[in-house]
Amino acid sequence: MGASGATGTPDAPGARSGPDSGYTSRDDLAALFEAEGGSPFPSPYTGTLAFSALQAKYDSGHGHGYRHELKTLKQYRQAVAATREHFSAQVTPTLPAGAKTIVAQYHAEGLDTLVKVYVQDTADQAGIDGKDGNGVFDVLARLKGADGKEVTTALGTVRSGETFGLDIRFTGGAAMVAVSTAQHGAIETARTQIKPDSGNIYFKFGDYLQAQDPATRGHTTSRAKWDEYFQLKGITSSQVRFSMTRFERG
Repeated sequence: MGASGATGTPDAPGARSGPDSGYTSRDDLAALFEAEGGSPFPSPYTGTLAFSALQAKYDSGHGHGYRHELKTLKQYRQAVAATREHFSAQVTPTLPAGAKTIVAQYHAEGLDTLVKVYVQDTADQAGIDGKDGNGVFDVLARLKGADGKEVTTALGTVRSGETFGLDIRFTGGAAMVAVSTAQHGAIETARTQIKPDSGNIYFKFGDYLQAQDPATRGHTTSRAKWDEYFQLKGITSSQVRFSMTRFERG
């Protein structure tokens, strides 16, 4: 099934799995997404992808940490109002205490992030736990509304190696994120009209491991400072696994 798109945007593969498989096929995902940091597909592929930012060490040149992600190919990106997509997976982050990673996001073709889902064991009053380095990871979503303001929603907590359900829907300019954890059950954000953008947007998911300048605690694009920060924090490994991965358009 081809996706409906804006003028000048080619029809994309439908990226639908077979009726009984429960996940989107490798061929359909590979037709829609490109990898940053190498292929996350194991062989054989049965709906599970494995990402490791610290193994891949992919540097986009304008990020705030190493990446290992799949992102929508440029020819299939659409404007906010035209985007109709549904992503779901069972997500298992295996991370050291004190780590923070973005596991899914919608991004404008500039530097604007419109929807972000992240897992963090860092101090943040927006989280349910909100403590730094205690091994309890908050799962949060941040959505940028039509007014340009970001709203953060706490969606549960997990420990390293625990799995949570993730469901993201982006339909006709509005987005919603739902998460299900063993500790807190099902929690979802409000359905939010997303800030319109003059260009196209794209979806990406995987392991985008966040770093800071060790001295200032601010954002930095320096790989040397990322390495110093990870060493200081004892973050020597990272993996985010997505199973029963489904991505649908149209």
